[in-house]
Amino acid sequence: MSSRQSTLPALVTVPAQAGVRLRLFVFPHAGGGAFPYRFLGASLPPWIELAIVQLPGRETLFLDPPFRAMGPLLEALETVLGPHLDAPFAFLGHSFGSHVAFQLACTLRRKGAPTPRGLIVSGSRAPQIPRWRPQLHAMSNEQLIDELRRYGGTPQAVLESREMMDLFLPPLRADLSIFETYEYTPEEPLSVPITALGGRSDHTVKPDEIEAWGELTRGPFEALFFGGGHFYLFESSRPLFEAAVADAASALV
Repeated sequence: MSSRQSTLPALVTVPAQAGVRLRLFVFPHAGGGAFPYRFLGASLPPWIELAIVQLPGRETLFLDPPFRAMGPLLEALETVLGPHLDAPFAFLGHSFGSHVAFQLACTLRRKGAPTPRGLIVSGSRAPQIPRWRPQLHAMSNEQLIDELRRYGGTPQAVLESREMMDLFLPPLRADLSIFETYEYTPEEPLSVPITALGGRSDHTVKPDEIEAWGELTRGPFEALFFGGGHFYLFESSRPLFEAAVADAASALV
């Protein structure tokens, strides 16, 4: 495989039913594609447009090489999102996606580009908190699959399918490599509201690590916790997650 990254991310859009007053960009979890997040389109106010980031290596872009470093990924996202920053917008990220969303917001601010009106982060420690879990991207396939079982969110039939795992593990490992190797560089807190969400039974992140997102903004901050594990947003707490996202996004207009 060539080391040159030639494929840009894509955007999967759920159009607003009325005039667009806010565009909500969604950054999926490690290894995740856009499809699992489309459900949010039905719960948002009709004037919010949903734009889900589709990274190379999955779903419609599954033949394309995934990104393996935060810097090139952020540059590519600037290119893809740039033409769509013509309306007020906000960022929503889950797990790995929370860090991508935060780093992109900081990058846009440094470059004097339009910045999000707010940031909604889910299922992830704040980036200034040192990593304490083992590095998953360096594990063998068998070890990584065992970790996926503990995280939840991946159907057992998929975990037991060699063919499915051959498709799923490369982009997952690439995202984990980005997540586990990039170094947070302290800078001035953002001025936008941050809402941090998490599952009460998520063994991968501690409540105080989610609450620490409040240190990264001078604006309003709120931390909310729901029943469920790391993928609580796809479990029984999904309606509460939808409502929290809708409330947080609506408050930004």
